[in-house]
Amino acid sequence: MISKKAIALCATVGVAISGIAIATPANAEPVSNSYSIVGSDTLEDVVGALANGTSITGSSVRSTINGATIGSFDATGSPYITTKSAGVRFGRPNGSGDGVKALSRSIDGASYTAGTAGSPTAAITGQVDIARSSSGGTANAAGELLYVPFGRDAIAYAYKGAASGIDTLTVSQMKSLYECSAGFQIGGVTVTPIIPQAGSGTRKDFLSKIGSTEALMLTVGEGGCVVEGQEHDATTLTAESVMPMAVSRWIAMNTGASYDKRGTGTLGSLVSGVVPVTGTGTAMVPNAVYYADTTWGRDTYLVVEYARVNSADAKYDANLAALLDPNQSTALTNTSPVVSRAGAVKKKFGFLAPTVGVVAYRVAKTA
Repeated sequence: MISKKAIALCATVGVAISGIAIATPANAEPVSNSYSIVGSDTLEDVVGALANGTSITGSSVRSTINGATIGSFDATGSPYITTKSAGVRFGRPNGSGDGVKALSRSIDGASYTAGTAGSPTAAITGQVDIARSSSGGTANAAGELLYVPFGRDAIAYAYKGAASGIDTLTVSQMKSLYECSAGFQIGGVTVTPIIPQAGSGTRKDFLSKIGSTEALMLTVGEGGCVVEGQEHDATTLTAESVMPMAVSRWIAMNTGASYDKRGTGTLGSLVSGVVPVTGTGTAMVPNAVYYADTTWGRDTYLVVEYARVNSADAKYDANLAALLDPNQSTALTNTSPVVSRAGAVKKKFGFLAPTVGVVAYRVAKTA
């Protein structure tokens, strides 16, 4: 757990000055003079909004540290990034797994190679402070990392096509599709399954939830039927195709909080009789019933080196601990629904508060 000492540091995490507003993420890379954040595509827009400043709730909110800004780097863009002033150039982490791997290499100093094609390999000691993760890790009481709950999300699917039943697929049908079984057809029509890139937390969660594995799912490159694409980009849907979709990203694309990558896709439900969202357009919000589903709902996390938020450790960083302390009003992990709080910003991006009882826990760093 984050040290209680951090609670006393309320002044270290500040609210943005009036006038800073971000409706969609900027194209340029961030400028940070404190902490850098990489990883999950699912969380990139909401974390970017909190880092850069936003008035999407009607009140200016920005997570800062003693007046210093933080930088959150998108999962996609150029093949490389530079996160710190005069820092080394290294491969862009694309997805939760890549982000946690980069954080691990930042801790231990070993060379890091991103999954992003064409990216350079480099030693990145001290270049990453926080990783965004849309999936959890395996608890380890002696782990070097700490997974801190960020918000509640859910997984549904986006689809395109007119095949009978494509709008109401079951878990068993999804498993059949992604394992290329039975001619991978729905209603007698061949449907193309699309999966996010390797290292994606959504890919990991989706396969687990449909009861499949990386070994059972065969991509086109492996002689199978599954097409790999960038997660949450429904513009890549072709005629008669499906892809996993974080409900939070779908909501944000409808409300204007995120870039619109819906294309001509439609959101389907994986919980029988329950729709993932309510409302339309800018009024769209999460359906709490769908998010509460024990299979398709999921908690998301910000990952940090445990030693740096443990007040008993020599590496303890009080400012970093404060940034991840949910008791602080504009900390990245805050869940308050008040419009001037980070929790209210998260809801605009399709996230609800983490599941009651879910707490920070330790995980071993990635090999």
